[in-house]
Amino acid sequence: MTIAVAYKIAGDPRSAHVLDSGVVDWSGARLSISDDDAVAMRAARELGDSLGTEVVGITLGPDSIGTPALRKNALSKGPDRLLVVSDDATTSWNSTAVGEALARVVQRDGTITALITGPGSTDEGSKMVSGVIAGALGWPSFQDVSAIRTAGEELLLTQHTGGQRREVRVAGPVVIAVTSDAAAVKVPAMKDILDAAKKPAQLLTAADLGDMEGRTLDPIARAVPPVQRRLHQILDGPGAVAELVGILDRRGLLPNAGSTGISGDAAGGIAATGIASNASTGAPVISGDDAAPHAAGTSGAEASSSTGSAPEHAVWIISAGATISPFLPALRRYDAVHVIALVPEGEAGDSAQLPAFPDATSVQVITHPSDAPAEALSAALTELVDAQPGDIVLVPNEPSERALGGEIAGRRGWPILTDVREVSAEHVVSGRFGAISLETYARAGVTFVGVIGSLPGTAACAGAASGFGDAAGAGSTSVAEVAAPAGAIAPARITAAESEDVSERRLATATRVVGAGRGFAAKEDLRLFHELAEVLDAAEGATRPLAEGDAWLPRDSYVGLSGTVIAPDLYIAIGISGQPHHTAGVTDSGVIVVINNDPEAEMFEFCDYGIVGDLYTVLPELITLIRKRVAAPAPENQ
Repeated sequence: MTIAVAYKIAGDPRSAHVLDSGVVDWSGARLSISDDDAVAMRAARELGDSLGTEVVGITLGPDSIGTPALRKNALSKGPDRLLVVSDDATTSWNSTAVGEALARVVQRDGTITALITGPGSTDEGSKMVSGVIAGALGWPSFQDVSAIRTAGEELLLTQHTGGQRREVRVAGPVVIAVTSDAAAVKVPAMKDILDAAKKPAQLLTAADLGDMEGRTLDPIARAVPPVQRRLHQILDGPGAVAELVGILDRRGLLPNAGSTGISGDAAGGIAATGIASNASTGAPVISGDDAAPHAAGTSGAEASSSTGSAPEHAVWIISAGATISPFLPALRRYDAVHVIALVPEGEAGDSAQLPAFPDATSVQVITHPSDAPAEALSAALTELVDAQPGDIVLVPNEPSERALGGEIAGRRGWPILTDVREVSAEHVVSGRFGAISLETYARAGVTFVGVIGSLPGTAACAGAASGFGDAAGAGSTSVAEVAAPAGAIAPARITAAESEDVSERRLATATRVVGAGRGFAAKEDLRLFHELAEVLDAAEGATRPLAEGDAWLPRDSYVGLSGTVIAPDLYIAIGISGQPHHTAGVTDSGVIVVINNDPEAEMFEFCDYGIVGDLYTVLPELITLIRKRVAAPAPENQ
């Protein structure tokens, strides 16, 4: 067994900027290995040491990544040798082509039986390429893995998905995407640096991988979404907190001031003022003779539907338990919608208890052994997804579903879209790097696989929607049950599972969110944070260190580009410095309030209202004043 680690040499997102054309320009960004990939490299080294085997680093990119300095830097982080595809021809490849090329590197080596990756790349954060690599290899893939142990020739993975912390035993080849806290990264010592200069690195070109022609995917339009101008009003003095509460009250952002509060609870509702009102304004204007009428803020699907034409394509939506019901009515307006749900046999019961989705055109339920993880079913799932050119396969932004979507794309060679924000009869719009740029692709002749982002049109119809699916009932779409063939299930089994602490309110659909950062000195100090969330009736978010590294808050509370992208009416960032991956995940928020004792914190650049002060002083006063304001009767003229 040889362990491989796939890493990416990418630009620092703090140095990226969006051109007027909508292109994200990385030319001025310093190239480096991201912190997440450094974690993956360390996890691979530790696994290799426990197995007594070598570790191979593999990467792909333009000519510039093949320099001796970058190779030496990678080798100092743990690999015994490198396989580097260094070729400017790769810059035009789509993400599926990159995944396929990395799979070919694995096959070319011939000794690799386990591949480890980080959770997502620094410059894109797609979290799908690991699945694409696995699909191209015909292996299973697992995401959000925080620990890897050995059991003879098998691997034991600690995975976080679906509100569970579970142990998965894998026999055979596998691709593993680890979390940011899966290993403690060590700064290379002088010996590591000196040893790196002696380790081998094989440079490959695109031609060494065989025919990679036709692996590009160009958008028909790019656009910079309307950027909400922030007020950047810093409140100071003894009355700053009272002034802030008064502003929020007048703007209708407090629970008693006309806002709809939290929706998206266990029933799966979505607030009428949440995602749709913010995300729907970002539709790009498509120009050209072949473009459909499409005004900013008006979807191409609406323009198409006004002609009365019947949908010619279909949307396939896949879930292994993640919420999908709220998305179905909006998607069904213009397309046939085919749902494929993966259900463990113990949960399916008799046919009357199978999940049903009344807003779907058709529903297929794949039942599988209860100890088989959904990720082991990609072969059977791929056979059931009878998507044609022009169709779109969508998956929720959850670990198991992202892995399955990537594997389907890798097996079929279909391009992936990592943040689907709009689906019309002719087009699909995808966000790049937290939707600081929007790209529009024509559906004709292409089958896409995409991760559901902030789809507009779901808010108005989702209030009574369920989550995964209701039990079949009168008037429901008929449900076809299919048992997964035993021969199509990869050799992976769940050996233990327990419920994990999860956020009670769904971040992606909340109208008010409070976020916690490193400004909190200790876990017990979060009582102030929880109290503020309670009095505001707000969802709780966190930066990655608090959600993954320190685990002070549930993992699903992580807000950011590679966590949950949010678009609430009100976002209050407390003790958050403002790293690019976080700010990219909150840019669609209506009003942003920042509380930080560092006046130079980057987060203030993104705020409407800010208070420079100690959170331990500001929060108690803020909580008291909001509680009084919420309890006070509303004026009659309201």
